[in-house]
Amino acid sequence: MQELEALDRDKLIQKMTQALPEIRENFNLSCEDLERATNIGAKRITAFEEGRQMPKWSEYLSIVFVLWTNESSRGILDEKGLFPVELKRAFSVNRNAHEPTV
Repeated sequence: MQELEALDRDKLIQKMTQALPEIRENFNLSCEDLERATNIGAKRITAFEEGRQMPKWSEYLSIVFVLWTNESSRGILDEKGLFPVELKRAFSVNRNAHEPTV
């Protein structure tokens, strides 16, 4: 858990808010789609993207976990460093895990 404590949460959150519009566009996700998947209000998501509000750590994690469930968006999370290995280890997440059930 020391690895998790060493993460710069503020930096990860900032990177997410900067990357989120591009991520949503690449995967044709509206703010409403992301709201349904994360239970974070669409207006709040827009505020993140516009820099008017910063996500809480729990909101950041919600977005990351939702994006991680899609094979294509996993690559962009890795490319942008939004789901670092330390965080994956802390949550025991790996690419070989079974597909989530809905």
